[in-house]
Amino acid sequence: MKKILLIGCGHMGNALLTAWIKTDTYNLTIIDPIKYKSLKNKFKNKKVEIIKSVTDLKKNINFDIIIFATKPGDLNDVLNQLCKIKINKKTILASIIAGKKIKTFKKNYKNFKNIFRVMPNMPALINQSMNCVVANKQANRLSINEVLKLFSYSGKTILLESEKYIDMATAISGSGPGFVFNIIDAMESAANKLGFKKEISKILVTETFSGSVNLLLENKLNAKELVSTVATKGGTTEAGLKIMKKNNLHKIFEELTRAAYKKAKEQGN
Repeated sequence: MKKILLIGCGHMGNALLTAWIKTDTYNLTIIDPIKYKSLKNKFKNKKVEIIKSVTDLKKNINFDIIIFATKPGDLNDVLNQLCKIKINKKTILASIIAGKKIKTFKKNYKNFKNIFRVMPNMPALINQSMNCVVANKQANRLSINEVLKLFSYSGKTILLESEKYIDMATAISGSGPGFVFNIIDAMESAANKLGFKKEISKILVTETFSGSVNLLLENKLNAKELVSTVATKGGTTEAGLKIMKKNNLHKIFEELTRAAYKKAKEQGN
């Protein structure tokens, strides 16, 4: 059974943990000074070890994979504490921290070859995460497969060829659920203002999104082509699409993804 150390258990760390805990493949240890007590209560009947701080680890630890899931601003302190502990150089180091580059970890662990950056997203809570993985150039195939396997338990996992794509993925799939939820909220609000009750609005909008995405996934047509199958000339959909065009919806999304991409790069610096 592989031994996993998860450092940080915020929203994203907890989402991944929810997927990993369902398997019998891993022995899990979690470090989180803020959520220590609540995690202890949550997993009191599970085979999960909860530790309050990195300093509480033994001086010589033996984990197969260490996952860094702290806030970006907390990483330096964690690395400084972890450097005082002996770690096998064959250990896989994987970070899900937005913006933090592989070189940050290589600086502290010069003899470690198996270093990864991963960008998951919140649907990991229901095993439908979109996980983007990039490996250090010296990482071996066995370690790459191990990381892909680990994250595949939480959803779709793809290996990217260059680290530059991780910040891009952060802006699209990482931040994307927040953008989607905001659009759904706006549509529900619009439905409410038309006169629907909130519970009806939620059903109408969420089922429309779910059905539309599933249709796109099972259709040979792309999203742009499918628009024309819904919008007939002079019809209701066309009337709404004109408002989207007038307000330049595509430009809005280009701007918001670029803003998220810029922030991801800034966090790396």
